[in-house]
Amino acid sequence: MKLTLLYFLLAFFILCSFSKCSKDNNDPVEEEPAVSYESLFTDTLYQKGFNVSSTQGGNSTLAGKLDYAGTAPGSPFWKIAQWYCYNNDLTEAQYSVSGEQLCYAISNEGNKVYVDTAKGYLTLELNTDTEYGLNGSTSNPRESGQVWPHLLIEHNWDDATSLKISDKEELLMDISYEILKCDDKIPAGKVDASLHAAQFQWYITVQNRNSSSAGYGSEYIWFGLSFFDNRYDYSPLYAAEDGGKEENTGAFIYTPAMQPILSDQGKTEIGKEMKVKVDILPLVKSAYELARERNYLSNTDWDDLYIGSTNIGWEVPGTYNVSVKISKLNIRFR
Repeated sequence: MKLTLLYFLLAFFILCSFSKCSKDNNDPVEEEPAVSYESLFTDTLYQKGFNVSSTQGGNSTLAGKLDYAGTAPGSPFWKIAQWYCYNNDLTEAQYSVSGEQLCYAISNEGNKVYVDTAKGYLTLELNTDTEYGLNGSTSNPRESGQVWPHLLIEHNWDDATSLKISDKEELLMDISYEILKCDDKIPAGKVDASLHAAQFQWYITVQNRNSSSAGYGSEYIWFGLSFFDNRYDYSPLYAAEDGGKEENTGAFIYTPAMQPILSDQGKTEIGKEMKVKVDILPLVKSAYELARERNYLSNTDWDDLYIGSTNIGWEVPGTYNVSVKISKLNIRFR
């Protein structure tokens, strides 16, 4: 009798436990609220076209506009920098349309910009063999101290629209890109890795925009992500003064080692689509602290810093014909 009662109580306990588990499993699961971000860019489809800089490095005067034959609405958000492209001035480019793709091209051999304003795709093609060795530029290959062609898109924010970073929880640089080509046009045996490279990079300037600070308007850092450099599988950490060009700014440049950032998908390769979304806030903080250690930003506190500008594209101090397709580009924050 006692044994039967024991079995009954044990069965009752198991049944109650199962019933409670079933009830708990059927209870609605409370999901964490979705994280919401704001965007720092206002024209990610490039529908407003582009202002175009001079071919003279560091010259901020506008030389022209790529406005899709006058159909682009309003004022451009973006500017194209074409520094030292002496033989490929985009203000002289021919405009054509193929489906949704708009094209500005100097010639079949020269520089090209392709835009898809429906999807927000942008292709930047820089053919430096039409620069090095031709009129107005240097011999092939580039020699020490000589400038090099750039093809970038960029934007600057004023004090009212620049983004303070010290009060942010996350600061995302978010991009999808594909290197379409990197053709070496340097004569055999003439490559010098200290002088010649093809680099696809994305920079922001982290500037002192606190008008009450002694460093206001003069102290800043170049912070960048070097997605492709033909000399490396993964671009290494770089932290030094901006130099080597006519318009040397003297500011501190910091680009983190890229292998940890790209590790999930491996190195950038020709024809491989890459997707990078990285919270740069801790990396910028490391850049700031290192800059202070090296006696930069002596009049700037962490709380004084804002994103004041951005640029992305090619710098090619070598004779390389290069092209990249950017299918997503944004800086987002919360």
